[in-house]
Amino acid sequence: MANNYDMTASPRKRAMVFFPVLIALAVIAGQYQMPGISADGVTYLQIARNILMGKGLGWQALWAPPLHSILIAGVSYVTGIGDLLRVVSIVSPLMFFLLVIAVYYLAISLFDQKTALVASIFTALSPHLLFIAFSPEGEITYTFFLTFSILLFMLTIIRGGYVFAIASGIAFALAWMARSEGFIVMALIFLCVIVAQGRGFYRSAAFKYCLLATLAFMLTASPYLVFLKRHYGAWVISPKSTYVLIWMKSRIYHDNDKGEINNEELWGLTPDGTKLRWQEPSGIGDLAAYLMSHPRKSFSVYLHNLAMEIPGRIPNNSGMERYPQLYPVYFAFAAILALFTSWGKMAAEKRGILLAPLLILLILPVFTEGWWKYLIPYFPIVTILAAMGFVRGGELLAGKVSTDRAKGVGAFLVVLATLLISARFFLAVHPIPFSEQALPPPPSAELAARRSLAEEARKAGEWGARRFGPGQNYMAQWSKIIYFLDGFWTAFPVAPLPEVLTYGKAHGVDFMVVELIDEQIDDNALAQMVPNTLLAGVYRSEQTPYVAAFYRLPK
Repeated sequence: MANNYDMTASPRKRAMVFFPVLIALAVIAGQYQMPGISADGVTYLQIARNILMGKGLGWQALWAPPLHSILIAGVSYVTGIGDLLRVVSIVSPLMFFLLVIAVYYLAISLFDQKTALVASIFTALSPHLLFIAFSPEGEITYTFFLTFSILLFMLTIIRGGYVFAIASGIAFALAWMARSEGFIVMALIFLCVIVAQGRGFYRSAAFKYCLLATLAFMLTASPYLVFLKRHYGAWVISPKSTYVLIWMKSRIYHDNDKGEINNEELWGLTPDGTKLRWQEPSGIGDLAAYLMSHPRKSFSVYLHNLAMEIPGRIPNNSGMERYPQLYPVYFAFAAILALFTSWGKMAAEKRGILLAPLLILLILPVFTEGWWKYLIPYFPIVTILAAMGFVRGGELLAGKVSTDRAKGVGAFLVVLATLLISARFFLAVHPIPFSEQALPPPPSAELAARRSLAEEARKAGEWGARRFGPGQNYMAQWSKIIYFLDGFWTAFPVAPLPEVLTYGKAHGVDFMVVELIDEQIDDNALAQMVPNTLLAGVYRSEQTPYVAAFYRLPK
């Protein structure tokens, strides 16, 4: 079995990469849609808007790593497209397209062309990846750069050379700037490769490559690291470690069950009144102290969350109710089979590089249960392993059935399995047009209410942008209205009104936005609701009891 792609292969073999490329293009074209605004997407788009308006990254980049937003801002600047959601419809599908290619070459560098074709086809038709390929959030960008980083480091170890090592370090830095656990994944990969070298690891070429890649990582990441240092007053590797720790206490370990909104632990002010509570730095020591304060409870929660990552048990939450499992059980079995096949030369290093990222699945349960968005970036790795398992399984089964024509029978079985699994993936979420299954199910009352509220937030934001003009600084709670206001966003802290107003003035706020739902209140009452401000405008919905009041803060 071939274990390395021969770049001198025939043009026909080299042209096989165009098969998954064409599938990816067809899927993108067939499923193309304008991304909708999401709660987390507001943050990524606001960072892009801050950049385009010449204000740097903004405080939102302490919350979400900025690479996805930087790409959005760059494409917007180059193309002149002002609607950032339209720009997302270019950036995110492009990341998905590049991901399919990266999966193909990563699989072919490990195994063979058949495995690469199967893995890249599964990737191109994955409903979960297609979901994030049309999302304003940064998961698809992280997934691509993580896979690309693994590919470059795999080539570093297999082929050797300092150029690949430097390139992999840069790519890992970009992955970290898309999602902060990219640094942990890089460290796990380097550790596994070093362990594979044995006692004399420090004399090995692999160790030197790891050091060089780490140096390239630090140089590439340094501007963002300095940004974090300037705002936090300390060196931090995870931009919102305090936010995650507080959120984890509330939502995962259920210390108070307040949730994120109106939680003063998250959105309250520091004693000096200049920063939000989650903007105070914290580190691994704070996490360890919290977990050890109630070790039995911590262990119980960890085991529960770990069980939510087991194939077949992963919750289909957050709009995934109609979706198949992110990691199907048959994928897991095929991936396990792949572990017992031949990996060719440097098998230990190859296994370490490909499997090390999956160790993050043993770390994530500390912070969250099996939410699919935390798991989707590692789907390409499982896909490559599963594809190899299917290929090898088909060959073994064909050998049992017909030794004379085992190769042809094996290829037929692999093609059949690929088609059936692809159909299961794709048609479960994207049924055949004009069929009864193609009709979307009627929305639940809760979903219909959320959609109605989102629509009113859009109208209110566009109304405010027309009335007050672009580029205003709005103090608002985390809401979809923020994107449509076409200005800057200052967080609305959970604090007494005088402290809120003082905080707003210190951050140059022009308008404070108050959204009211299911409340009947006239303009006179609204004007008196926030003393020492001027009620500058009120948006009232004609369909639902929704009000957005805009208060001008005195300078």
